[in-house]
Amino acid sequence: MNQTLLEKDVEKHHAELREMARKQGVKPIQRIEDLYGDFADDVDIDEFLEMVRQIRNQDKNGIAE
Repeated sequence: MNQTLLEKDVEKHHAELREMARKQGVKPIQRIEDLYGDFADDVDIDEFLEMVRQIRNQDKNGIAE
């Protein structure tokens, strides 16, 4: 199979990432729930998202909206 330069580059970077993960002991996740983290059940998601928007706008503009 003839690989394009892009395919070779992608393959090279994938190999580098796999090696980095191996060196750091990174393992595949076993359950999707492991990605959820410790988000509190009593936090309103809409309030949380609004807070995130405000922080992003503050970081972008230097002021809170």
